[in-house]
Amino acid sequence: MTVALIYHDIVAPSRQDECGFPGQVAGRYKLAPDAFEAHLDAIAATGVSVGSIDDGSQAALTFDDGGASALHAADALERRGWRGYFFITPGRVGAAGFLGADQVRELAARGHTVGSHSHSHPTYMGSLSAAELADEWSTSREALAEILGAAPRSAAVPGGFLSREVVAEAARAGYRLLLTSQPTTRLADHEGMRVQGRFTIWAATTPARAAAYARGDRRALASLWIAWQAKTAPKRVSPRAYEAVRRQWAQRRSVPR
Repeated sequence: MTVALIYHDIVAPSRQDECGFPGQVAGRYKLAPDAFEAHLDAIAATGVSVGSIDDGSQAALTFDDGGASALHAADALERRGWRGYFFITPGRVGAAGFLGADQVRELAARGHTVGSHSHSHPTYMGSLSAAELADEWSTSREALAEILGAAPRSAAVPGGFLSREVVAEAARAGYRLLLTSQPTTRLADHEGMRVQGRFTIWAATTPARAAAYARGDRRALASLWIAWQAKTAPKRVSPRAYEAVRRQWAQRRSVPR
């Protein structure tokens, strides 16, 4: 069993809008560099193996969006002999606050897995039509293939809004590993594509809690699953209702655990 954690940008609070997606919503997922180092130290102290989902490592560290701090995160992983997954939004490559094409290639050259995070990072990807989903997945895969010289085999769903169509279109686009934001270690297969959940790290997540996720602590994993279910139930009914719950959830997560 591999427990996959979701990180985003690693940036000082005073400079959050300079890295990755701007705004308070995105800021809830961004860690200060010293906090990130503390997370990695705590995970290392557990003794779990950190690496690839394919090689059966106990934990995998993933980074969404393709913000400019990705190389800083890669440096921190490499100092510990680890490699991670970096999911890039090609529509943002080269934009202010995001990686450029040369930096995306550098990540891959350094041994990290580079995958798709859709082309434009829709807020509610699960609400898109099949044609729109096909375009998001295929366009991003083609764009990354042009940058990397080979099409990526992995992808991560942006926004946390999952649907059967999101999964189906990712498989049709040619991906073989799809990571979601559902906090579960259960695996699924869709037409030869492996589907796996991940556990979100927030700015307020403590190093101890991140380490508990990484070592597969059942109580820690279950608590996030229960909170996730309560948070996302309105999303399946109405994005507007979900936004109201998400604001309440953000207030809860502002208190460190």
